[in-house]
Amino acid sequence: MTTSVNTLVVDSACIQSQLRQIASSEIHQLISWSCSPLGDIKEESSVYRVACTVQFQDGSKRDYSLILKIARPDSMRNKAEHYYYWKREALVYQSGILSQLPDGIRAPQCYGVQEQPNGDVRVWLEDLPIDTLHKDWALAHMCEIFYGLGMFNGAYLTGAPLPADGFLCRAWMRSWVEVCTAYAKPIEEQKAIWDSYRNGSDDLWQRYISNRHLASSLIETLERLPRVFAHQDVHWDNIFLEKGKGADSLVAVDWQFASISGVGEELGRMFGYALLKKKIPVVQAAEYREELFSSYVQGLRAAGWEGDAKLARFGFMTAASLRYIMVMDKLLRGMEDDSNTDEEFGTSHLEAVTKELLHMAEEAWHLRSEIIS
Repeated sequence: MTTSVNTLVVDSACIQSQLRQIASSEIHQLISWSCSPLGDIKEESSVYRVACTVQFQDGSKRDYSLILKIARPDSMRNKAEHYYYWKREALVYQSGILSQLPDGIRAPQCYGVQEQPNGDVRVWLEDLPIDTLHKDWALAHMCEIFYGLGMFNGAYLTGAPLPADGFLCRAWMRSWVEVCTAYAKPIEEQKAIWDSYRNGSDDLWQRYISNRHLASSLIETLERLPRVFAHQDVHWDNIFLEKGKGADSLVAVDWQFASISGVGEELGRMFGYALLKKKIPVVQAAEYREELFSSYVQGLRAAGWEGDAKLARFGFMTAASLRYIMVMDKLLRGMEDDSNTDEEFGTSHLEAVTKELLHMAEEAWHLRSEIIS
């Protein structure tokens, strides 16, 4: 028997094979199952919850659920050097890297990785009890998260071996910036839009151009920082606090962006994204920046790292600030589109975020002169 939803076909024998890894007793029969999509079904990937009812040899019945993630081949993202390599998460799970994470962080258990005749890759995962995990994204909660991420990253600075697998991105920020730059309007078109709508009324454009010229040097220095294994997609839907009898621990999902990155880069990647998405209020950016960085460094220290905190701060500032390349382009496109009334990406918000990110880029540049001497 098979069942399908939105062209997805799942074979009952396949489901039973995954269930055997988690069922406490021998399964006699898979009585029923159903698939429901979680979130949007995207062109490049989709996620489903597979709910099952099974009967055991003793006649008892029990319900189980699994997560099925499907990644689809993409010729534009077909190299491991790409920050969004289409097959990376499946390979990360298949390799066993995530079963060897340092204490204090874990990933969902993987039950199987299957390549399909059409080239798709299916990953069967533990269905985490997300509703029971602490996922409030207030500042205090974010500080707890980044203390844990500091401990996670710090473990690789104090003896934990870095994964050597070739499918991990080793120049994540460089690849991301290249993609953002390719997507953005050419500079001359951006300048024409700016002049048309702002008439050179302030120095934001000049700051933007000046920092664009410095971006490649920041990236080169970022790639020379002490290296850590990083999740690189930390945000409110991907990382949670799991309360235990002892210390709290992190649960991280969606390892598609897993990389070998510079210390601090993980924090910066989240900060810029949260600022854009209004999870960090722009008017409180300085407060959040200092509190989060302090928590991250405390985590690094707790892991035993005694290196220069300026290295981590440079990684943080650089990785966060380079998002201005994307945000400035969004701002300019918004200026062009008179119908742009989206509250999330309204031009006033985008301009405020751009200014904050450029401020961070300028601090990163000053830090660079201190750490490369």
